[in-house]
Amino acid sequence: MSATVVEARSGRGGEDRPVVVIGAGPAGLAAAEHLLDAGVRVVVLDGAPQVGGLSRSVQLWGEPYDLGPHSFYSSSHPESVRRWLDLAGAAGGLERTVARRGAVWRGRAVAFPPGPRDVLRAVGPAGALALAASRSAARLPARRADAPPRTAHDALVARHGRAVVEELFVPYCRKYLGVGPQQLSAAFADKLLGTRAGFSGPVELLTPARGTGAVWEELARRLRERGARILLGTTVTGLDTEDGRISAVTARDAGGESTLPVRAVVSSVPPPLLLRWLPGAATSRTAPAPGAGGPALRSRDTYLVHLLVEGEVGQQAHYVTAYDESLRVGRLTNTRAWRPQRFAGAPRTVLCAEFWSSGEDDLAARSDSELAQLAVAELPAFGVDRGVRVVDCDVLRLPRSVPVLSLGHEAVLAGVDERLDAYPNLVRVGRHGRHDWDGQEDSLLTGRSIGAHVLALPA
Repeated sequence: MSATVVEARSGRGGEDRPVVVIGAGPAGLAAAEHLLDAGVRVVVLDGAPQVGGLSRSVQLWGEPYDLGPHSFYSSSHPESVRRWLDLAGAAGGLERTVARRGAVWRGRAVAFPPGPRDVLRAVGPAGALALAASRSAARLPARRADAPPRTAHDALVARHGRAVVEELFVPYCRKYLGVGPQQLSAAFADKLLGTRAGFSGPVELLTPARGTGAVWEELARRLRERGARILLGTTVTGLDTEDGRISAVTARDAGGESTLPVRAVVSSVPPPLLLRWLPGAATSRTAPAPGAGGPALRSRDTYLVHLLVEGEVGQQAHYVTAYDESLRVGRLTNTRAWRPQRFAGAPRTVLCAEFWSSGEDDLAARSDSELAQLAVAELPAFGVDRGVRVVDCDVLRLPRSVPVLSLGHEAVLAGVDERLDAYPNLVRVGRHGRHDWDGQEDSLLTGRSIGAHVLALPA
């Protein structure tokens, strides 16, 4: 990083200082691209050894594999699809498949959304009638509340009926986020699986042949060609201020710590972390959310167990989500379903089992070997053929990877926003920067819009 710092210190005017983008994930790279389009100098910093953030791919057994399911739909925003096709095409091409999802419900592997036969098998005739009546009642105009829902539970009941919510969404939220939907913001209802309009009917998935990370590697390659500095393995340690603006970023790499003067900062890291980097803010704390039992701006960890398997998997869903709380694995991804051409005729493929953890529970205390053993033991429950042989495994832990939209988090986030918005040349973007569930489509769009905002700032 030292050479970059010396170069940046050549002038004090705002125009000849770079814009520093903190985070080389999809949103950060998209913002950097838009800034380059306008002729602005850009430096991207990321503590990881590769670009892509949670959308990167990992190299295992001679192939790139994604970190769980990373869906990109052909029905996404046209601008995002155009960029995706361009980047994926240059990165080795892509495969198009029709999305197939599954679920584990009451000990049975079923399609999702479950069909009539699946429902009957899972809950029996009486249970099926109760679920159907619940859904029908929710659609009656007379049952629709005039007041906006206060919690995700309220919003989901209004949309799907109480019986459906108690049967599926309550256990899903407890397993995925550690709390029930009664303790989640109403805004979270639109984020849950099965509630978005895009999930109704056949949906075409666009999957890069060399893994999702190849898209972001290609974008990073283009940015470097255009003069952007992308410094990986570089961790931000502080932000300097002058006259009410961010004046410099301090970061540490293998060569030590250096300070880089900046024109502006675009950040995709969690807001509380930004507060800790600012002068005099090291002791700030995020207030707890009412009724959430913990800090509002909190996140969950994801533990990924990639399993190299031999033989026919037995189920062809892209991913299967466990609504059954008796299972510890939360979701199972089948790589062959995402990239059937790439793995056509191959005797082996990879299954990715996901665990979700608070970071302080029994899952967090298990060793990598114990997590792998647990994942293998639960494969049959996900519809995987018992004859499949597990050849090898790899465990990857992703701390704070899932933002939890706790009840009351909006008020806490607004307070944090107010403090950070006091610095006009500091803007935030992406899944973690906004503490939201931004996907790759969102990142491609909002990253560029944030870039436009930075360009409007006075130098």
